[in-house]
Amino acid sequence: MRLSDSGATGALQRWVDDVAIRLLEGHRLLLRLAPRVGKTHLIGRLADALGPTAIVVKGADFTEIQQSSQRAQIQDALSRALEAHGSAQLLFDGYDRALARSQGARLQAWLTNQLVDGVHARDIGAIFTARCSTAVHREGAGSPLMSRVTPILPPTLDKTVPKSESGKSWFGDAAVIADRVSSDGRLTPQVLIDQFEFDATYITDVRGAAQTQIERGTLDPIHDSYTARCAVHGLLHPGGKTRFLERLESALLASPESNPAWPEQASASVDRFVELISGADRVIWSDRYMYRDIEPLRSFLQAVIERSDAKIHLLGGREVSDRTVTRAEMARLTSLEDVGARWMSRSDLRDLHERHLVTGPGGWVVPQVHVIVGRQHPGSAVAARTSGFGVDYWTIWRRSIEPSTLH
Repeated sequence: MRLSDSGATGALQRWVDDVAIRLLEGHRLLLRLAPRVGKTHLIGRLADALGPTAIVVKGADFTEIQQSSQRAQIQDALSRALEAHGSAQLLFDGYDRALARSQGARLQAWLTNQLVDGVHARDIGAIFTARCSTAVHREGAGSPLMSRVTPILPPTLDKTVPKSESGKSWFGDAAVIADRVSSDGRLTPQVLIDQFEFDATYITDVRGAAQTQIERGTLDPIHDSYTARCAVHGLLHPGGKTRFLERLESALLASPESNPAWPEQASASVDRFVELISGADRVIWSDRYMYRDIEPLRSFLQAVIERSDAKIHLLGGREVSDRTVTRAEMARLTSLEDVGARWMSRSDLRDLHERHLVTGPGGWVVPQVHVIVGRQHPGSAVAARTSGFGVDYWTIWRRSIEPSTLH
């Protein structure tokens, strides 16, 4: 089967034109997609559209021994483009791979200087691409670059394009995948899906960013997180599942880890927590003793929010270990982006015995906070999925105590 390119090519070109204009205007953008879906394909199209002012950088070129030289090459290319044309557009494909290197924090600080604080910052547009479940920020590197970057969604087919055209039944509204198939005479939907099915990096990335959506079988474009919406590109659309997902569903739903035991190492604990909340737009983490040690909790949350778009709502008791948690301590937590923290009301405190992580209608029964943040050995502690809770946590959240309202 071959796909008509009538809908896919037009949608893709409109996306390229729009993004190119934004880059020419000096905007800084982020595009997330799972491996193989088409990040590099889109960067190539953008480079063609922008011409000589486009500077394409590949994160894969940042090896351990070439990190400094790669930064120097980018600096040289930017200087030449600015001198010759008065502007430049940085197309950084696979930024997450470069950031993961030992000098990733230095790269982040250098880019922040070039794109935000530098003399020519207004003359340089930039787009960064990354996988959906990987980090795009390194802590301790000055002003966070990604706070100055606007996330964008990949190109989608027009709603008016019928399912019979451009592979809508195969890939939903995913214009970039449909364009790849229609523009390659040797590629059919079945061949492409076979490639995805046996690509562990694709399966792992999608599962890590959108497990909730895959299990649910639907996409909520309003409440689902940005990373989850990007991860299910071609698999889900507002109308439901695609034939692509039907082929890959068993692989995506297969448990990557049969051992429910909570990990001992701090980094692995962060990994597990990010996995549990993947795909959720907002979560509630409830533990009576949540605020026993504020600083370890804050450090843990910092590591989590670097890799998750979810808004995290903390719910715990005001009295812990024979002392009262102060408003200043709570402010240490709420000063973090996308973190809210409240005290349980006295009436709810009696009923909220269990430690729960609410990710939707259901969620997880989790170990105590001291285990999760690495202050106590996990021992036999496990995380167990649950389809529901005996209480309505969002109603409890709304009537919980906001520290800033107390005098």
